[in-house]
Amino acid sequence: MLVTITSGKSWIWRSSAPTSSRLHISVKEETLNETLDVENLADLVGTKIAYEAFSSLAPAYRDEILAGLDMSAEQLFFVNSCAKLCAQHAIPAKRYAPYRSRCIVPLMNMPEFSRAFDCAAGTPMNPREKCTFW
Repeated sequence: MLVTITSGKSWIWRSSAPTSSRLHISVKEETLNETLDVENLADLVGTKIAYEAFSSLAPAYRDEILAGLDMSAEQLFFVNSCAKLCAQHAIPAKRYAPYRSRCIVPLMNMPEFSRAFDCAAGTPMNPREKCTFW
């Protein structure tokens, strides 16, 4: 599926009501603008695409776990999806949403995450209504 900036912005506009509650975590200093909307969309879609690639791996590769960690391979995927956002600085460049939001928001909108961690329905990491792109 080809997604353009225009189609992405159109989708964001159509879902503007849930944007503030589901496409980002409210942070005092955070102000959403067009750039952040596109970045939020990229995080949401990128995480989903990466998960689909992970899921398509042969079980021999996909289901590896780390000794000493009581986590499934799927749980490790989600934990590692946020590792790229670990930084000493809590506030990224103004063009990006806070790192915490860029980690949590895509995950809270993925049913796969909720299943992997057995998150109860209606909790912050498993809202009843999720934002999805497809």
